[in-house]
Amino acid sequence: MMGANGAVLLSLLIYAALIYGAVRLIKYFIRYGIDYYFQKLDARQTEQEK
Repeated sequence: MMGANGAVLLSLLIYAALIYGAVRLIKYFIRYGIDYYFQKLDARQTEQEK
């Protein structure tokens, strides 16, 4: 069996990996969400100009 320190270290590593993954996912959604929003905004403006 692992010692108490090993279990704490393992749980901290798992939490760190989850937080890291969540932050990367949020950054991805923010970046591509903004790009998508401006594409839609541009398409709407060119449609109104016609």
